[in-house]
Amino acid sequence: MSTTALPAMANVVAPSARLGIGTTTTIAATTTTTVAPTTTTIARRVTHVAKVVVVRHSHVVAATSNRNSRPASNGSPSPTTTTPPPTTVVTPTTVAPTTTTTIKSPPVTKAPALSISNPSANIAPSPDFLAPGACSFASGLWSCANPCVVGTATALSWPGYTNGAACTNYILQAINNARAIEGVRPMVLPSNWFSLSVPDQLFVIADLERTARGLPPYLGINDALSANAQHAAASNSDPSIAAGFPMANDDQGSAGFGGAWSGGYAVLAADYIWMYDDTWGGTAAKTSNIACTSAGSAGCWAHRDELLGSDPGYNQGVGLGCTNCEMGTGFAMVNAKASYVDLIEIPKGSLPPMSFTWANNVLPELP
Repeated sequence: MSTTALPAMANVVAPSARLGIGTTTTIAATTTTTVAPTTTTIARRVTHVAKVVVVRHSHVVAATSNRNSRPASNGSPSPTTTTPPPTTVVTPTTVAPTTTTTIKSPPVTKAPALSISNPSANIAPSPDFLAPGACSFASGLWSCANPCVVGTATALSWPGYTNGAACTNYILQAINNARAIEGVRPMVLPSNWFSLSVPDQLFVIADLERTARGLPPYLGINDALSANAQHAAASNSDPSIAAGFPMANDDQGSAGFGGAWSGGYAVLAADYIWMYDDTWGGTAAKTSNIACTSAGSAGCWAHRDELLGSDPGYNQGVGLGCTNCEMGTGFAMVNAKASYVDLIEIPKGSLPPMSFTWANNVLPELP
């Protein structure tokens, strides 16, 4: 499991300023001051580490571990404000959306037949959807280079959640830049993307990441798995083995499931952090994944590997080559911020019914 805190927005007119999700900065045309960044910490189960400005922490835990009690709130301080004139260019930055993954006990037997090469290092997003970029005032409105940032005549803020076309395409550019570096073909969203529910979008993205790497898709969304995922999303927590779903063991004899949680303002933003920013960042302070304690440690890329299906060095998951796996997905707004959950399980016996499938609902919408 990982924890990364997003700071509350501070509209400091300096490159080191931070802009956080779900907060607002009021702007007036008088004076300009520099204000220290504030932080918003998302509490998580088992253990958690607060994020201050650029410090991002995450950790991986056993899926069967007992939960400890969590604080009732995130303890978010009020945002700070300043008053630049209308011609001021504001260039605050922010950090990655929060991420977490559910990991079982390390495998004790063979590695999967298939293998996937992970990037040699985290890939910095380009364009940087985690930073607003230059923000300016024109025609009575504030606007930023990053279209995900919300601008009005008096304020700049991150959305708690957005599925806007401009923002989606901006993050998609970053994903495809990362894919090009990795040597993976560009991601193309299905033609009905903007009419899909968020849970359906989570399923689509997981399969677009698998199939682009030559892996079979997860078959579809199962209601029992989604009930568990939705409960986890509503509590900002990891999914667990779902009741009402006949689950098989993986090739190593462990429970055949895996899952991940993320918080962030868009589905594609969560996907980027899961898939392209999950290894050693040079220092512990710059590393999202607490299980990744040094360069090359077994827990590095655990979130990415869990979602793709297998991590031979740390957790076997459902298997890279799983051809009968089903998913559950969940989405909730918690304290005005988006919470996403993926849950993947291997069914035992015949396939349980699915409400949304790759074959019927996704493939026909792809070019």
